[in-house]
Amino acid sequence: MVHRSRGFTLIELMIVVAIIGILASIAIPSFMRFQARARQSEASTQLKSLFTSMRTQQRKPTNNIHASGFSPDRGNRYGYHLENGCSSYEDRSTIDAAPNPIDTCIGADKARFREFPAFFTPVSVSTPTWDEEGIEHGMGSEAGVFGVTGSWDFIAYGAGDVDDQLSDAPDTWLISSADGMIETSCPISDGVPLNVAAGEPFNVSNDVNCP
Repeated sequence: MVHRSRGFTLIELMIVVAIIGILASIAIPSFMRFQARARQSEASTQLKSLFTSMRTQQRKPTNNIHASGFSPDRGNRYGYHLENGCSSYEDRSTIDAAPNPIDTCIGADKARFREFPAFFTPVSVSTPTWDEEGIEHGMGSEAGVFGVTGSWDFIAYGAGDVDDQLSDAPDTWLISSADGMIETSCPISDGVPLNVAAGEPFNVSNDVNCP
């Protein structure tokens, strides 16, 4: 008896393709969210480094973000801020970064991520409550260094894009030298502030979960 080989029928192939399509539609968004969350680790790591550098200063520094020696490695997706408006910032749009004598911010690496703006404007927290010293030093929601020469605090932000959608609000992180109670801007915290310790990076606006 002769045995003839039998291939797949068109219906069987269509079923297989449909199953692959369903699996891909489930897996790809999950992978993209995982990738975006992995990118967020940059902001947390760099802000902790900035916090450590700032706390080694015995006297109140200027708003110069380089004053403590802070300079993140190139390839950064986030800009780092000691001033929300960035009146002067280190430009990373070319191979050689272009710092100024006093920079309040460091821009994202536009040389690598050409579609990025020079720097992202962070999403500020609304009405944070700081500890007694923070209030005494005049801390609010803006990035900066507050207080006097021998007694001071600071707020710094990291803002960037991790979901490859520049049209939405930037992924924004905050770190401060004071303990506080802070609400997230997105997802909205429904008026329930979270206790945030000094030196603990806080995700103000989450680019992964927010439109």
